[in-house]
Amino acid sequence: MTSYFLRRLLIGLLTLLLITFVVYGLIRMMPGDPLLMKLEAMGPDKEPKLEDIERMREMFGLNQPWYLAYFTWLSKVITGDLGESLSRHASVAKLIAERIGPTLVISVSSLILTYILSVPLGLYATARDGKPEERVLSTLLYMLYSLPSFVAALMLQTFFAIKLRGTAFELPLFGMTSDNFDSLSMPAKMVDVMRHSFLPILCYTYGGLAYYSRFIRANMQEVIRQDYIRTARAKGVGPLRVFWTHAFRNTLIPMVTMMGLTLPALLSGAIILEQIFSWPGMGKLFFESIRERDYPTLMGLVLMFSVLTLIGQMLADFLYALVDPRVSYA
Repeated sequence: MTSYFLRRLLIGLLTLLLITFVVYGLIRMMPGDPLLMKLEAMGPDKEPKLEDIERMREMFGLNQPWYLAYFTWLSKVITGDLGESLSRHASVAKLIAERIGPTLVISVSSLILTYILSVPLGLYATARDGKPEERVLSTLLYMLYSLPSFVAALMLQTFFAIKLRGTAFELPLFGMTSDNFDSLSMPAKMVDVMRHSFLPILCYTYGGLAYYSRFIRANMQEVIRQDYIRTARAKGVGPLRVFWTHAFRNTLIPMVTMMGLTLPALLSGAIILEQIFSWPGMGKLFFESIRERDYPTLMGLVLMFSVLTLIGQMLADFLYALVDPRVSYA
């Protein structure tokens, strides 16, 4: 197994090198000049000289061809330096570190809720297959899965923040904290963050809940048709034990594989939802970096997402062998 994962690690490093090389070239080829956009925001009274602009280009490596600038960026990354943001006067590592917490608040909460709710819903739909209640549940799940999250976000904002304004059920429209957050006590701060994060978490969760419930149901229906399930029932094993011990345990293999692949989603955020709710997460930072042509920040985010994707794939392979003893990487 060790040699297998060493090979996967080497292949992953080569893949990472290729991804960052291609993405860096695509980013540098985007229309727009980050320095000119920065100068436009400064105002006409602070217009710098041409020599200052050229000096800034040299300082940020914008005077080099993109393929040479890439290796300059790569040499800094190897030493642990992700560079300086072109538009925020801060290091890229610091900007990413500031956005990780808000993103994890939503993504981890959403992932936990998704798994807690989708497993019983999927098992219930399998147990009641063909019954009216299963048809109603499946229809509702299909409707949830087909509803775009940004549409749901706008509907929820309209209902909870506008229709219920002035009531006990009113929720904040946007942001992560209230204006008086610093003056609140610790329990009050936690409640304030929970109230602000309720709608984003709800929008994050319902689509995944519908998908995972259908995923578990489809896998369970495939497993319960196997010969060993019929044998267990013929021996007099109770239906609950057949479901949990014999059927559900064997559906963990594709489910565990999918869990490993969800690792990048924990930190990637959701660009549209975070824009709608003005949530200071990774998705919002990614969108702002694209708009501002902030090359170092974009590359820092791409590097992080790529590393997490490769780690997630390796983790999925490891968990696959851990759950299924028939799989060996020797």
